[in-house]
Amino acid sequence: MVFAMFLAAIGAQTALQRLPRRAVLLLGAAGTAASMLALVAAVHTSSAALLAASALLAGAGQGLGQLGGLSLLNSALPPRRLAEANAAFNVGGYVPAGLLPVLTGYLSDHAGLTAATTAFGAVLLTLAATGATVVATGRRRVHGPA
Repeated sequence: MVFAMFLAAIGAQTALQRLPRRAVLLLGAAGTAASMLALVAAVHTSSAALLAASALLAGAGQGLGQLGGLSLLNSALPPRRLAEANAAFNVGGYVPAGLLPVLTGYLSDHAGLTAATTAFGAVLLTLAATGATVVATGRRRVHGPA
């Protein structure tokens, strides 16, 4: 499933790379939100098919979020600032991506797998919805040289 998840990320990036950044980001948020709904449903129903669907949707959501984020960096910053912005972007993404599953594991020890997975899904669904809201309601800003 992990391999399929990464394939879905690559496939989504390849198929949708020509869409406007806003659309890419909104589709990424939608994929992530749908993935969390499928994950919670999979755990509550013990469905392997829903778990597989969740992995594919998570891959697409992550891939599109990364494509949109990196595209924004590339369009908004001068080339001399891209390396540091990319590093900050990755830290901002990978620290929560590492912490949330670990915290979910600890929670599952105390509350059980179903409750912990439901909490994990709710947190990520909320983050995806918040991101989509920011993208949907945001205005294009024009920045001068940094």
